[in-house]
Amino acid sequence: MNRMSLLLVFVVAFHLMGNAQRKRALLVGISNYRDYGYKVWRNIHGAEDVALLCPELRKKGYKVEVLTNGQATYQGIINALGHFIERTRKGDMVYLQFSCHGQPVEDGLNGRGKDEEDGWDEALVPIDAGKTYHPQGYKGERHITDDELKQYILRLRKRIGARGVLYVVFDACHAGNMERDDFETIRGTNEGLTRNPKNKYNPPDKGKRSKPQKAPYLSPVLYVEACESYQRNQEIVFQGHQYGALSFNIWQTLRGMKSFPLNEQVFMSRLSENISDNKEKHNRLWPGTQTIVFEY
Repeated sequence: MNRMSLLLVFVVAFHLMGNAQRKRALLVGISNYRDYGYKVWRNIHGAEDVALLCPELRKKGYKVEVLTNGQATYQGIINALGHFIERTRKGDMVYLQFSCHGQPVEDGLNGRGKDEEDGWDEALVPIDAGKTYHPQGYKGERHITDDELKQYILRLRKRIGARGVLYVVFDACHAGNMERDDFETIRGTNEGLTRNPKNKYNPPDKGKRSKPQKAPYLSPVLYVEACESYQRNQEIVFQGHQYGALSFNIWQTLRGMKSFPLNEQVFMSRLSENISDNKEKHNRLWPGTQTIVFEY
């Protein structure tokens, strides 16, 4: 092979490497809310979800970034999302996960736009977020509402483009109660964050559904949520450790696959099968009181 041919081979190989589909993940998990001083939020096991899933995602070829506990402040999460988006390229396969508390927030709180028919936004609870509104104190400014998060996800989908795919996993809830027994920890509360104490949040009797925006310049997206908006998101116990039920079932599903599915329909199908198997075993590896939600 002459020098010109050899150079051409290197150029083509370099081009192909540069355009290979990258797998990138960002996982946020919070366990020790009380360590941050907010005793009103129970400690859960979101950081344990991250520790469980990271090795399996890396085996499947993902470059994984994590924020856990004290790193997962409102600003920490927002900064991480912004930097993550800036480094995203066309055709990337991206996995986002949030394992934390969730809470309903009064629609339009702090001047945010009103767009919810039931008057409530869904929101993730960073480690530095409060639980109750006070005119001279916490006003909900560190909750991450669905409206705010959707803007970051839209930017991410534009960066990924039609040749890639985005998975967004929420192992949190915003409509559960805070009951607890020897076998379960609940993620979330049915106490809405509101300026008016008389404005009580009443969980709906059926879940909200939304269709993600579709356009030729946007990546496909699959949202995976641990429960309906009116259900409690319970943790499960496995070999003496507690995890989010959704996170654990994703881990089980990935362990049974040689590679991460390139098609969101395949992932949805395999995950649903795993959850159905765990329900039938009656071993509490998927709580019978909650239903997985897919939006795509």
